[in-house]
Amino acid sequence: MSYVVIKNSSNIEIIEEENFSADKREEYLHKLIEGTPQIILKDIAERDVKTLASHLRLPSGGELDLLLVDSSGSLTIVELKRGKGHREAIAQLLDYASDLQQMDENEIFNSGKTQFNSLEEVFRSFYGNGEEYSYEEFRQNFLKSIKDPMKIQLVLASYIIGDDTKRLVEWLRNFGINILCVEFEYYKSEDKEIFVPKLLDIGDIKKASSKKTLTETQKKYLRFFSEILSRFKEIEEGATERRATCDNWLQIPTGFGPIHFEWLFRGREPNKMLEVGLHFEDVNEMLNQKLLEYFKSKEEGLRKEIMDIKFGKLGSKWRKIYVEKLVGSLDNALNDENIKEWAVMMMVKFYEVFKKRGEIDKAIQIVKSSI
Repeated sequence: MSYVVIKNSSNIEIIEEENFSADKREEYLHKLIEGTPQIILKDIAERDVKTLASHLRLPSGGELDLLLVDSSGSLTIVELKRGKGHREAIAQLLDYASDLQQMDENEIFNSGKTQFNSLEEVFRSFYGNGEEYSYEEFRQNFLKSIKDPMKIQLVLASYIIGDDTKRLVEWLRNFGINILCVEFEYYKSEDKEIFVPKLLDIGDIKKASSKKTLTETQKKYLRFFSEILSRFKEIEEGATERRATCDNWLQIPTGFGPIHFEWLFRGREPNKMLEVGLHFEDVNEMLNQKLLEYFKSKEEGLRKEIMDIKFGKLGSKWRKIYVEKLVGSLDNALNDENIKEWAVMMMVKFYEVFKKRGEIDKAIQIVKSSI
């Protein structure tokens, strides 16, 4: 039996692993993940994720557990098993995916099971009235997810995933089916529950994802971020082992999970902007706001280091400290050495001011003690 050790000041608590299915019903796990889908998707989704529908009734009469949507508009179907995840659960996932793809946008939002009234309301819940991502791109990704079998993501989450199930999932991946398994360990004491999710076969998943065909825009993002990330790593050795991505943003970790540095393209050509900033993307909006207010109180000193620094919102619940530059288009960013130099040196400055001087550590300690 495995265990976890929790140290709080001078107190040490040892909590042993328990069988989650021994005294928990499936609905308990359902409600837990419905409220905080990041519990099982932290290693899968780099974007923010929300529950779109719970117990959604499908045309055939079946009922999927959870339908999730991320901030790009892409969908994930989740099947939950409190005990051992069997091959029958994989068959259910495939059946639900094929059934969902018989529905259209209106049928989903008129089902009475969604937590939003429209797709545009979902979009606004992520971005408010900002321009970080266009609604049309968001909607196109959503529509692809409910029409293209290769675009929707399937996730089986269970206390234990059987070996026969793993083999079946691996075989399906070879045919381009985007299906993943999340197993979790469960620990319980008198007043605590600890879940330790683990994405299975993540090495194979990363290999599969690297085979995706990229659009011309994605190729441009990948080229730009590959170059500036390489330059940043040469200056700040050991800051990150991450590789460039084909998204319109790239994160640099701070060591505090949802708090990170980020390069971000936003807006449309010919008025596209490039941001460099520190983002607070915790699920707790109050924590994000308090951290922003903490640094806002130090604005005068920060402006001596970073002259054009700004403070603002990112979507509906996240916050950011950033600088921005008008780049016009992705091609301009790729071909203009001054833009790339600006992007690298501003990230170096943010990293130095906030990370290397320990300002993020101080802010978190002070803010968390006040909440």
